[in-house]
Amino acid sequence: IHFFICIRAMASKSKKGKKSKSHAKSPSSPTAWYYFLAILPIPLLFIASHFLRTTISSPPSDYGSGSMFDLIATRYDFINRALALNLDMSWRHRLVREVVGAEGEIFSDSNKNGEPVRILDLATGTADVAILLGKAAARYGAPSIPSSTSESSTVLGLDPSQNMLNVGETKIQSADLSNIVNLQLGDARKLDSLGGGTFNAATMSFGIRNVPEKEMALCEIHRVLKKGPKHAPSALESKLAIMEFSEPGPDTGIMGSMARLFIRHLVPAMGAMLSGHPKEYMHLQKSIKDFPSPSEFVALMEGLKCPIGGGGEDGEELEIDTIGSFRVKEVVNLNFGSVQIYVATPILKRYVTE
Repeated sequence: IHFFICIRAMASKSKKGKKSKSHAKSPSSPTAWYYFLAILPIPLLFIASHFLRTTISSPPSDYGSGSMFDLIATRYDFINRALALNLDMSWRHRLVREVVGAEGEIFSDSNKNGEPVRILDLATGTADVAILLGKAAARYGAPSIPSSTSESSTVLGLDPSQNMLNVGETKIQSADLSNIVNLQLGDARKLDSLGGGTFNAATMSFGIRNVPEKEMALCEIHRVLKKGPKHAPSALESKLAIMEFSEPGPDTGIMGSMARLFIRHLVPAMGAMLSGHPKEYMHLQKSIKDFPSPSEFVALMEGLKCPIGGGGEDGEELEIDTIGSFRVKEVVNLNFGSVQIYVATPILKRYVTE
């Protein structure tokens, strides 16, 4: 932010210089100082990052719990926008578009069956994605049912942090979406309160890396998503869209390398200074570094062996050795390879032993 302010100031000075060439060539011109001030914060942030690493113990891999986010909830949105230069909202818009379709197809296609569309947003946080989903539901004609319970809401957002949900509730009321979006305390690894096969889609943005038992969470998501009969048209398939950070690989070029440096060094330093909670933002950097590469995460999703209990939907009988998994249909790369959206559908397959 400081860099762009200084660049803008330089541009303004340049325009003034065109009106007076003699001043532009003056040895006292402050242009060099603008460049110096623009790059000054970068080495300082690297020094701050090194200081944090040497003075604060590295948080454990399961540190990203609800209690951690309770500490930073009130400043979470502000820090997100600052660290991502407000790009994170464009990523969330893209995530929602992948789920609902460019013209809200999920609502029109599913409503042909006469059943209300239901979408689950896990790790909803302060409800940014849940609100975008709610706006899409309102725009494309989803019924506005009072959402005092999870059974009646079009969009249900779950998160393990009550303080994050409190911020989200205020935003939902401001957006006048209380009749569409409902927030509840919940853990992606334990969705016992939700019935199987009840959601048309599920989303999770920047949350799966904070879940130590990723397979458990993914299998719970698989359980609550609708899985129609084998002959069901693809238009009626339910969807899972997960958006997550990863460290850009060596094939992402110079911009990917710069994004990697930003994640490793500048994010924890800037987050610590803006929030006053350095350990929490060291966890952010560590969790991104430890998260599987895109190809590894796809393999994890498609290699799941989720237990399937009872029969299938619509009374379809399932083989005793049927297991659940996902088929990843698309991986959308954003921000020079540092952000991915994994778009998948739940599938059932036979478990084969050798």
